[in-house]
Amino acid sequence: MTRPDPVEVLLESLKIYSPSTKESKLAKFLASEMKALGYTRVRVDAAGNVLGEIGKGATRLLLCGHMDTVPGMLPVRRSGGWIRGRGAADAKSPLCALMFAGAESSDSGLRITFAGVTEEEGDGAGITNLMRRMPHYDYAVFGEPGGATKLTVGYRGRVSVNLTVKTKGGHASSPWAYMSAFAEFEAALARLREYESSVSTPGNHFNSVSITPTIINAGDFHNVLPRVCESTLDVRIPPGVRSAVVVEGIRGAVGKGSAEVVIRVSAGEPTEPYLADPGSSLVRAFQRAILTRLQSKPGFVRKTGTGDMNTFASRSRAQCVTYGPGLLGTSHSDSERVEVKDYLDSIEVLKEAIRGLGGRT
Repeated sequence: MTRPDPVEVLLESLKIYSPSTKESKLAKFLASEMKALGYTRVRVDAAGNVLGEIGKGATRLLLCGHMDTVPGMLPVRRSGGWIRGRGAADAKSPLCALMFAGAESSDSGLRITFAGVTEEEGDGAGITNLMRRMPHYDYAVFGEPGGATKLTVGYRGRVSVNLTVKTKGGHASSPWAYMSAFAEFEAALARLREYESSVSTPGNHFNSVSITPTIINAGDFHNVLPRVCESTLDVRIPPGVRSAVVVEGIRGAVGKGSAEVVIRVSAGEPTEPYLADPGSSLVRAFQRAILTRLQSKPGFVRKTGTGDMNTFASRSRAQCVTYGPGLLGTSHSDSERVEVKDYLDSIEVLKEAIRGLGGRT
């Protein structure tokens, strides 16, 4: 059997449209490629994740990328040393790079699990199911775009907060005489801005709390002041701060209301922030690999968003980092792309880092 070619496999994966919850066709394709690459125990689990094992050893390594993309099909093209298409950056090129690097590291002295997970762009069902019966891993590498010379060592955390304000409303012709739920929401939001400023570092978004209204619903009739204003706040949390502390800070900032104004705050399931130890053996293995394979100084990236690494790291003792090819600024856009050289270089860096972890360099 001819061994799969990494560029051809990436191109084929991009041709398979796989927005969140619709990854089954891609999982089937990857399972076939994994078997051809030498992975064993290849299977698809209850959440649609595709999994496989390779290598032997007491030390366990997880290589985890996500199969899903944001919605919106794009034509797949290879030209001028670049590959374009939905997922070319986020995150099918990192996913395929992990798969190939793992397959070519069977003699590393590590027991490697490759996982292509579902719904990273959605509710995280894939990583959640993966962790339900998760064995102990010593190391975990997650696939996201950043470039072959850069290592992502941290993400902020996230929690969704629902803020509801209720008043009695009144006639819109006399706004001075009645209380509007929307006006009270605006006042609460101003207090939240003051709180946000008090827990932020000027000029450093990564080390700051951010509170962003994303959904606001208020009012029923064109000439009646809103009686209810329901809003959703996207709250991002820097490393070193627990989500519960921020939620309590939000409650304290908006207040409890009064006899005429009812204010309620509720929070969803949080994703805690994560920052890798820069002196960990995993980080050092990638630093050496980038220097050795690419003769380039490694760069550290700290992202203001969240990823599957956050969810995994908060429930695991494994050392974790995120790594992968792809032009980061094009993620989720109509110009998603990855440089072929960057993609192939990242596979070489991953192989070198894995061998370093296994003591085979």
